[in-house]
Amino acid sequence: MRLLADGNGAFTLPQAVKFGKELEKLDFYSFEEPLPQSPNYAGYDELTRSLDIAVAGGEVLDSRASARDHIVKRSFDIIQPDCSLCGGIAEVLFIAEMAQQFRIQALPHCWAGAIVIAATLHLNSLLPPHFYGFANGDEPMMEFDVYENPFRDEIVTKKFELDKGYFEVPTGAGLGIEINEDVVRKYLKK
Repeated sequence: MRLLADGNGAFTLPQAVKFGKELEKLDFYSFEEPLPQSPNYAGYDELTRSLDIAVAGGEVLDSRASARDHIVKRSFDIIQPDCSLCGGIAEVLFIAEMAQQFRIQALPHCWAGAIVIAATLHLNSLLPPHFYGFANGDEPMMEFDVYENPFRDEIVTKKFELDKGYFEVPTGAGLGIEINEDVVRKYLKK
């Protein structure tokens, strides 16, 4: 089992270094987005150089160009493009390929409703293991929100079910999910 910590942008650089050193002692796998995302992930390259634990970030990157800038300056050990924010599945595949050229792990970010989850499942199924940096054959990981979320659970006719650590990739038309239009109408009225 891997332990990952999400800083959610709550730390200053000195605090993130200190906290990251403690996570290293506890053998955490990564420290996600400890510094604020704005302006433009400032300080992440310095933080990444200061820690042995993998620093993950990039969930709000909006394009392959902005991702490239951070890949080149090594702002992150793990880049986390989100297909709902940076241009879709094809853009994340491009960013993952770019990151792989620099030996930076790509682990797509996923924190939203059912449509983004379905897109990210398809995306993860397309990336070969070496894009994740798992030379030892480990399988890709996917962030999955377990808080109450009607846009994850109610909006689809079939909920996503985690079974022994795995999700099935939806196989229907498009992203493979069916939207419950009555639920959409219910939330449009609010």
